[in-house]
Amino acid sequence: MITPYWYLPLEVCVTLDDIRAQWRALLELHGMGPSYEPPRYSDAMLAFVGACRLPARLRLAAVLALGSSFDFDLRLALGALDEEIMLDEAPWPDSVVAAVLDNGCALRVESADPWLAAFVAGRLAGVRGTMSHDGTRLENWRAAFWSAFLRMACRHAWIEGVALALRQGADPGADGHEALAITARGAHAHGIDTSAEWAPQLANRDFQRILLQLLDGGIAVDRLAAVALPAAASVDNTAMLDFLLAHGALGVQVQAGRDRALAVAARSMAFGAFAWLLAHGADIHADGEAVLAAAVETLDETMVETVLAAGADLRAGAARAYRAAQEAKPYDLYSAEADLEEKRAGMAVFLRRIARDGQLLSPAGPSA
Repeated sequence: MITPYWYLPLEVCVTLDDIRAQWRALLELHGMGPSYEPPRYSDAMLAFVGACRLPARLRLAAVLALGSSFDFDLRLALGALDEEIMLDEAPWPDSVVAAVLDNGCALRVESADPWLAAFVAGRLAGVRGTMSHDGTRLENWRAAFWSAFLRMACRHAWIEGVALALRQGADPGADGHEALAITARGAHAHGIDTSAEWAPQLANRDFQRILLQLLDGGIAVDRLAAVALPAAASVDNTAMLDFLLAHGALGVQVQAGRDRALAVAARSMAFGAFAWLLAHGADIHADGEAVLAAAVETLDETMVETVLAAGADLRAGAARAYRAAQEAKPYDLYSAEADLEEKRAGMAVFLRRIARDGQLLSPAGPSA
C-alpha cells in the first residue's frame, strides 16, 4: 500500500549500511520506487527527509547515497537538513578539502564501505557546488522543501504531515495554492490523476480534514472559490463541492470562482460537477461564452451538446468556439497528432452543422 510512512522500519537503524540493507525493498513494498509513476518516489523522499526520526546526518547520507537524483532534487534534502548537520561540523577528507572548504561542512558517515562514504562526500560536494554556482541560498531550498512536503502531505491526506509542514513555516498559498487544489480534488476516480488508483484507502472525509487544517493555517475562505472549487470540479468530485458549499465557497462575492469552475468542469468532461455548478448559480455565459469554448476543447460532441442544452450561445461565442476547435489538444484523450487533426476537423464540422441548422437544444438535454 502506498503510504508516506514507508520509512518507519528504518528508524531503528544506526548506520548507513543498516539503511542500505532495507531501502530498496521498503520502497518497492509500498509502490514508491523510482520506477513508479510520479510523484510516488519524490513523495517517499520528502516524507523520509522531513518526518523520519533518524538523525539529520543519517537521513541526508541515505538520500545522497541511495536516492535517485533523476527523480528527486537533492538540493531539497540539503536545504531541509543543512542547519542540523552544520552543528556536527564534520571535516572534509584531506583529498578534497582544498576544493570544497568554503562550500559548507562535510557529513559524518558511518559505513563499513569506504567507497560508499567517499561517494556520499563527493555527491554532497557536488550538490553544495551546484547551489553556490546557481546563486540560490539554503533558506530558499528549505522553503521549497517544506512547500513540497506540504503538497505531499495533502496528496496523502496526512494530518500529522500537514501539521509538521505548517509548523516549519510552509506557506499554504505557495505555488498558486497548489496544496489547496490537491486537497480539494479529494478521493476521486476521474481522469488520469486518480487518487482512487494509488491510494484507495483514502476517502473524501480524509481530505476534508486537511482542508480544515489549511483554513486554520491561513488560507482565506475566498480561495475556496478561486482554487478549491475548480479543483474539485476538474475531477467531478461533487461530494467535495458539497463540502466547500458548506464552508462558504459559494458566497455572492465569489461568483468568478464559481464560473471558472464551470468552465473547468466542461473542459474536464466532469458532467456531474457541471450540473452541480449550474444548479448552484454558475453562469453559463460567463467570460464571453468561455464555458462553451472549454467544452469544445474536449473535442467531445456530447460535452458540447450538454453545454448548449444548458443555454450556451453558439452565435455569441462562435469565434472563440471555432478557435478552440482548431487549437484543442486534450492530451488525456488522444496522443497522436493525426488523431487530433481528425477530431478537430470533426468538431468544426459539428459546430457548423449546429449553426447552419439553427439547432436549439432544450435545457432538458441534447436533441435526438
